[in-house]
Amino acid sequence: MLLGWKNRIRIASVFLALLVLGTSASAQFYYFGRNKVQWTSFDWRILKTDHFEIYFYAGAEELARRGAAYAEEAYQELEQRFNHNVLEPIPLIFYSSHLHFQQTNTIAGFIPEGVGGFFEFLKGRVVIPSDGSPAQFRHVIRHELVHVFTHAKLSRVLADHRIAMDRMPPLWFTEGLAEFWSTEWDTQADMVLRDAVVNNYAVPVEEMERIYGTFLMYKEGQHICAFIAERYGEEKLLLLLENFWRSATFSEVMKETIDRTYEEFDREWMYALKKQYYPLMATEDLPSGVARTLMEEGFNAKPVVYGADSSRRVYYIGNRAGYTSIYRLDPDAAKPEPELIIEGENSSELEAFHPFQSKLAVSRGGMLAFVTKSGETDVFHLLNLRSRSIERTLRFASLVVLGSPTWSPEGNRLAFTAIDRSGSNDLYVYDLRDSVLLRITADVYDDRDPAWSPDGKWIVCSSDRTSFGENGTQNLFVYNVETGSIEYLTSGPHSDRSPAWSPDGKYLAFTSDRSGSQNIWLGEFADGAFVDPVRRLTSFVTAATDPAWGGRDDLVFTVFERFSFQIRSIDGVAARYDSSSHHATAIDALPGERWIPPAFGTPDQARAYRSSDNYSVDIAQSQISTDPIFGTAGGAALAMSDVLGNDQYYFLLYNTASVQSEFLDNFNVAITRISLGKRTNYAYGIFRLAGNRYDLTDPDLYYYERSFGGYFVLSYPLSKFDRLESGVTVSTSQKDVFVLLAPRRALLVSNSLSYVWDTSLWGPSGPLDGNRVKLLLAYTNDIQNSNVNYYTVIADVRNYQRLGIRSALASRAHLLYNEGREARRFFMGGSWDLRGWDRWSIRGKKQWLTSHELRFPFIDVLGLRFPFGSVGFGPIGGALFFDAGGSWDDTYRDTKGSLGGGIRLSLFGAFVLRYDIGKRIEQNFTKLQRGLFYQFFFGWDF
Repeated sequence: MLLGWKNRIRIASVFLALLVLGTSASAQFYYFGRNKVQWTSFDWRILKTDHFEIYFYAGAEELARRGAAYAEEAYQELEQRFNHNVLEPIPLIFYSSHLHFQQTNTIAGFIPEGVGGFFEFLKGRVVIPSDGSPAQFRHVIRHELVHVFTHAKLSRVLADHRIAMDRMPPLWFTEGLAEFWSTEWDTQADMVLRDAVVNNYAVPVEEMERIYGTFLMYKEGQHICAFIAERYGEEKLLLLLENFWRSATFSEVMKETIDRTYEEFDREWMYALKKQYYPLMATEDLPSGVARTLMEEGFNAKPVVYGADSSRRVYYIGNRAGYTSIYRLDPDAAKPEPELIIEGENSSELEAFHPFQSKLAVSRGGMLAFVTKSGETDVFHLLNLRSRSIERTLRFASLVVLGSPTWSPEGNRLAFTAIDRSGSNDLYVYDLRDSVLLRITADVYDDRDPAWSPDGKWIVCSSDRTSFGENGTQNLFVYNVETGSIEYLTSGPHSDRSPAWSPDGKYLAFTSDRSGSQNIWLGEFADGAFVDPVRRLTSFVTAATDPAWGGRDDLVFTVFERFSFQIRSIDGVAARYDSSSHHATAIDALPGERWIPPAFGTPDQARAYRSSDNYSVDIAQSQISTDPIFGTAGGAALAMSDVLGNDQYYFLLYNTASVQSEFLDNFNVAITRISLGKRTNYAYGIFRLAGNRYDLTDPDLYYYERSFGGYFVLSYPLSKFDRLESGVTVSTSQKDVFVLLAPRRALLVSNSLSYVWDTSLWGPSGPLDGNRVKLLLAYTNDIQNSNVNYYTVIADVRNYQRLGIRSALASRAHLLYNEGREARRFFMGGSWDLRGWDRWSIRGKKQWLTSHELRFPFIDVLGLRFPFGSVGFGPIGGALFFDAGGSWDDTYRDTKGSLGGGIRLSLFGAFVLRYDIGKRIEQNFTKLQRGLFYQFFFGWDF
């Protein structure tokens, strides 16, 4: 993944607002938001190679040395492919698990479950986690280094032709090239393209923006690069980069390079896709054509079955409305309907599921074991299916990521896989009776998906500990519970995964790509081996995963079709097995020697990391602005940070002098340091601010002020969803009021303490589910002259009640209260609070507001087609609203309100255009406005 600069100035601007406006006034601009919690204390080290500086932490040195070997190997190859070398050492930052990776401060935002790494081109940093698979680790390193070389090559090409580095090739090409030059075309990529072609949603290059950033775009881009290499020669891929300077449009660059514009290329490529994939339908099936549908709406995966006869139910991980949760359904119903059992992702105990990583497991006694992230690590939750209550939660201090539990037949032991701090994914058994954890494997190999046999003698899992495993191929292995030995069950240059025992232990179902696509296979098992050749049960053109036995000679499983993961089933498994001898394969080739991952250097080559050695500039900019009241102001802002992003500095310098004689008196300087490396985030700084002010929130409105001081701010996250914040500012203030011509001097001390809670789930234009709360207490005092003395109370509560998948009733109620000498005013009016009233026209030291809004989908897609092309907009949402509120200083004035409706258009997920029509409620709620107000603005819904 290629990532650009993520703006950190938002954090610094909050702190600077505290300085300029004072604690209480800045509180009107407070933000909610969830927390990126630094749960883990990392002791960072650096390993230097010929071309890289590799950052890792204690416990992950073996992973770092393995990654260093992969990186140097990739560098040598890419140097030849790109005909270019990178002169400066490339920073590689390794995390031994995705949970640790999600804590990185190299970018400011949250990292979703599916992100496997990124290249941040401003500092040239590559940040990569391990998921326990050496092959995947190697793939991601190579993928991101292709981005490094692409960026370096384009910088050189554009510089040679005196063109600014202000553009990049389209994302489909950069990501497609990174995939094409980092890995082989595999069954997962084939699954996506097969499905897109046979279901007629493959997107041509000319319309690739429609699937911008999706996995489909990655795989289409990879296939396009492979097609160009095969049809026109692989050297054309490099030539596309070297010709990039020739045109501002990549279509014209392709014309210069391969003599094909987008339109011309699409005709060839789309026809080739149809030629390649349409013939598959003669011998293979779409899942929807031959398997029974249990659930196809939303995301659905990892099914298990519990119960018998009419009481049996399928439990699975699903996401229907934004939260990944556990659902159940009746597989025997004419039209199975999902029932929510455990809602995830809105509490610290159930912070996140890992739906692509971990299966569910249900014991014979009805105890469902599942994995969620909770705080610093993953945990197992044991859910009693009868009472629907979580009876026990298991956490292991030495294990970070947990995966795919499986119960012993008696229900008192759990086998599972786990990643420790070193990044190794190994097999464990935990005894719930005496709380003993037994580690079964302890090596570099990737062990996954254990399944405990019904007789308790065997545990089958998939692993890459084979002679074919260097490229990620996994075979099945069987662990003898009594002797502790591990033996091959299958072996070959194909991946066998997700084993599942039949209730009587006679058969073992699993998924395999040995036929070219991932399907369900079945073998008869006895005495630690398959008795006969394994046979294929399904012949899907796309894929089937995660088989689970239904208890009635049927299998329930996940399929991929129409770019979604669905739950389906087949029955008559025994008969299918007996009749599928023509799909049988031999027990596989004899296993060879295990492959051994490479490692770079020796442990004594690493040294401790000190952030003070690695600061560099993040952003530097200058600006001149002209104000109609106070004239011209000019200044500069500079931000810098260490390579890990844990320590950041912000420098602000500007001047508001109107004439030369005021130049020295109107210098403004602010320096801020922000520390994000620990769980408690803090910032401190100093400032000197001076100039003429026009401040709507200040009682004096027009004045000249000179202030000097410092501040300290703390933020302590209690979880991802709530935090405590506090701050103190000490400043000297000299204020000359223009109207009264009366100076005021003060030594101000401002203190604040606040609590923030946010579980909101967002739609295209604003929150649709969850809650948000902000409570703040603040006190500002002149400790020298008592000219200023006031306190602040703020309470803001917002609730979003889901009415449908994309509709909700949103409600907000807030009270803002300032009291005391020189207490500042709040203001409202405009599109963000009291709609229909002039922006900032209502001001007072006390304020209340309530808003209610019905949000619903209005237009999904609005398109316009022109002779030269087409443009689309959507989705467009609708809203009906009612607002009421009032502001006052000492005596309450009146209550104002508004009601009406509007539309919201989300553009690129970055900002929202809003248009409202309605009536003001005037004269203390006794009169409606004559006519209507029309209000256009932009910004997210509250």
